[in-house]
Formats: sequence, structure tokens, C-alpha cells
Amino acid sequence: MPEVNKTIGRYVIDRTLGQGAMGVVYLAEDPLLKRRVAIKVVRAVGEERDHALRRFRHEAEISAQLNHPNVVTIFDVGEEPGVGPFIAMEYVEGNNLGTFIREGTLDLESRFGILIQTMRALRAAHRHAIVHRDVKPENILVAETGRVKLMDFGIAKTMAPQPAHPGEFLGSPAYSAPELLRGSDPTPSADRYSFAVTAFELFTGQLPHPGTTVSAVVSHVLMEPPVIPQGMPGDLAKVFRQALAHDPDERPGTLVEFMTALVDAHALEPAVRDRIDELFRHDDYAGDIVPIRRVRPRPGPEAFTTMVMGAGRSTAATLPAPAHTQAPAVKIELEDAQPARQRPHAHNPRPLRDEEPFLTPKKLLTWFFAVLVLGQICWWVFRFVQNNRG
Repeated sequence: MPEVNKTIGRYVIDRTLGQGAMGVVYLAEDPLLKRRVAIKVVRAVGEERDHALRRFRHEAEISAQLNHPNVVTIFDVGEEPGVGPFIAMEYVEGNNLGTFIREGTLDLESRFGILIQTMRALRAAHRHAIVHRDVKPENILVAETGRVKLMDFGIAKTMAPQPAHPGEFLGSPAYSAPELLRGSDPTPSADRYSFAVTAFELFTGQLPHPGTTVSAVVSHVLMEPPVIPQGMPGDLAKVFRQALAHDPDERPGTLVEFMTALVDAHALEPAVRDRIDELFRHDDYAGDIVPIRRVRPRPGPEAFTTMVMGAGRSTAATLPAPAHTQAPAVKIELEDAQPARQRPHAHNPRPLRDEEPFLTPKKLLTWFFAVLVLGQICWWVFRFVQNNRG
């Protein structure tokens, strides 16, 4: 393991931020650009080292394509002799959403602010025909300023035709859509399912498909409905049952539609509702943030109006969560898909940009009949004028 103040590439290591079985994350200084960065190093040899380097390069390419305020920026990728593949990324000082969930101290407005910012990052990815494939709390960073950053696009997949690599990618079964666990192609709908699981955990402090082993979790996801906690309000339970439906066609068609229903299922104070609506009004690239406010966790049914979040500091890097909180990983083969159409926000006077094409078959048919009717009216007027002249 590199010692403090040793260099990796051109970066000068300051201190260790965290480490796990597969690698280490350091806080480092970029002497050329005079900025702090997070350096993630993977311990790997042979084919595993080559795979890690390819994954890092892929993540850097995705970051460059998106260039979004709610996506962690990748600065550099390389391989250090004696150390291994490394990736230099934006340093985010704050907590990941998984640690917040374990603490349980964020208020309701902060939760919605975090989800809306994460939604923007995913919408941007889907517009670029990119499926994240690993949306979960540990990959959502919340900076001390309130800015949210979606990270770890290392297993993301573009929806353009490309060769498949069976068994190459990892996913988290507790957050994975049933169709992915069955080997279907990755789609934006699968990302929206994972986003809904994350929101479920954010509001309840538990996963909809529990299990202590990989096989138990996978079996529950594939065979059982989500476990709705006792005391959850009926409207909220209905929103989550739809978003976590086994059939992708039964789920909300867009992230905006899901978030609209989620907000509507809560009895919010007018001032809070106005601020949340204001977040919806802005374009995805506006990058608005919500100041993070914490409250004392309350047990029982009140937990549905009190945040479930976690202590500790995280950085822009993927590190294993404690064994009792992290969902087990399983290898799944995912392929290409087609992007989904977005729908407008239900209660928003100026909704997020719609992804629907300008001309659709329905619109063309409407215009066709309109032209026929207009032509018939013109013909009647013409005959009427001719008859009067005669």
C-alpha cells in the first residue's frame, strides 16, 4: 500500500481516505492544477489488472460525455508501477447516501432534494443513451454544501450496439431490477427501478427485498413482492408498489413521473412544497442544491417523515460498505437497450424538458384530419360564393 506523501502518477498523496479488500482511496494533490483529488487504486494482477484499467477508462469516457453538475468528474486514468491501475476523480467532501441512511437524521425536504438531484444525473445519462446499472445509496455522494454527485459509472453501458462480455460486470441484486437478474438487456427502466429501491430505503431505512445471502436476495427479488413496512401510509405504499413492479411496463414511465407521485404522497407544508416544486421547475443542468438539514431520528411510524441517514465521511470513490449494510454483489450479464420517453411533471407549471419527438403518429393523424376539415370548409365557401355570383 502506498505510504503517505508518495506520488501516484503526478499526484502527491496526502492521506488514506478509506480502503477495502479490492483497493484503497487516497486524498491527493494535483501539483499541476493545484487542486485536491481522490485517487482510487485497485489491487489486481494479470487479467484482473487489465479489467480494472479498462473499467476505469470506461468510467472516464462516460464522465466526459455527461459533464453534468450532478455526476462525479473523472480527471485522469493510469497505471502506477508497483501500485496498480488508478483513477483520479473529483474530491467530494461529505457523506454518501448509504451512511446518511444508517444515521437517520435528514429531514423530508433534504431527502427530496437529494433524490431530485440524483434524478437529474440519471436523466442526463439516459439522454446520452447510457444506463448506469448500479444505482444505489453508496454511489450517491452528498457534499457538505448539499450538492449531490452520482458516481461509479464503471459498469455503465451505452445503448449503442457493442460486443457483449458475459459475466464481466457486477451489480447489486438488492437494487437490481428483476429483468436484469434474469439476464435481460439493461434499460432506463432498470435504472428507474434501482432509483425507486434507493428512495424506498431512504424513506424506510430498509430494503424492499431483504436477505442475508446473494441467493436469498435474488430469490426474493424474482419471486416475492416488495416488503412494505407496517405503518407506511397507503398512498406512499401504492407509489412504491408500482415503481417496484416486476413487469417494467407497469412501472412509472419516467423518473419525473415517479418523483411527482412520491411528492404528492406526502402531506407537505405549503412553504416546503413550494421549494420542492421550484426544484422541479429548473432544467436538469441548473444544478440547484438543497441545504442539508438534520433532525433527531424518531422510531416507529414517524420514521416515514424523518430521514434515515448515516454518519461518517466518504469521498468520490467506491468502497465496500460494512457487511451488515451493503447488499451482496452478483455477476450479471447485461446488454443493450433503447432509451425511454420522458413525461412532464404532473403538478409543475413549467415541467422538465420532455424527451418526446416533435412529430408522432398521433400528431400526424391529427394534422391530417385537420387539413381535410379545413379543405372541406374552403370548398363550401367557394361554392357558396360562386352560386351567389350566378
